[in-house]
Amino acid sequence: MAKSLKLQLVTPDRSIFEGEVDEFTAPGEVGPFTIMFNHAPIVSALVPGIFKWKPGGESTKFLLGGGFLEFHENAATVLASSAEKIETIDVARAERALARAEERLQHPVDGTIDYDRARRARERAKARIAAKNPYKGS
Repeated sequence: MAKSLKLQLVTPDRSIFEGEVDEFTAPGEVGPFTIMFNHAPIVSALVPGIFKWKPGGESTKFLLGGGFLEFHENAATVLASSAEKIETIDVARAERALARAEERLQHPVDGTIDYDRARRARERAKARIAAKNPYKGS
């Protein structure tokens, strides 16, 4: 009997991956966590960060914009708000987005700025920068 998991990773506009994997690591709210064969059932919110899986020995990585994960009976469904290949991330663009978000968050509270949206944009930009430069600032 093969000790693999079924993984389905989808965004609102497309299916990213569907298949058998040995394990996967997801960006949870309290830190990354890894799921392996026969893990206990879990439902978790996901934050912007790296999602990786191993279909064999080689690891595949995507940057998720957040979402939810549900796992039971060795099958996982990941509903991500967005997913992008690490190689396609434009660090300069992410740094500009981070600067814009930080500027918005400094704006006085007067009803003209959506602070939740600005905080989410800041977290996505930080995750993009960290995905390309994992040791910067560490």
